Amino acid sequence: MTARIFISFDHDDAAQVNGFRGLIANPNHPLDAHDRSLREPVRDQWGNPIKVPPSDPRAAPVKREIKDRREACSRLVVLVGDDTHPSLWVDWEIRVFHDMKYSTSGDRTWKRIRAMRLKGSRGGLPAALLNGRSTKELDWDPDALDRWLDEPI
Repeated sequence: MTARIFISFDHDDAAQVNGFRGLIANPNHPLDAHDRSLREPVRDQWGNPIKVPPSDPRAAPVKREIKDRREACSRLVVLVGDDTHPSLWVDWEIRVFHDMKYSTSGDRTWKRIRAMRLKGSRGGLPAALLNGRSTKELDWDPDALDRWLDEPI
């Protein structure tokens, strides 16, 4: 069964993330997932990307867009690059996903979240993953990620 996933990542890693999305879209690759994450930045009324932290009230349109997409997902995949760990948005996405799924999964919610390092990354994990809110992180291994997606929650 195709897993519905939300991909959380630092936008500086967009090129590698798009490569990962290419694996998902490739019918010859076993990675079976439906990506529900944002492909384009949310823009303000003048057409500019909204680039404020999640704590800023001007981030409300971004939060709404992410919320709508995240609610339809059963899993969160955090793609970790060299500079993902200080990303306020990645940290926010992890925390909110965990809190949202906790009502249905309880203490097993962490099984819905998996971090996978992008190829060649040696960066640290976001703080939200350091408190038992994730299964063990993976080095770059789409096949292992696919096996995780197939596991029951």
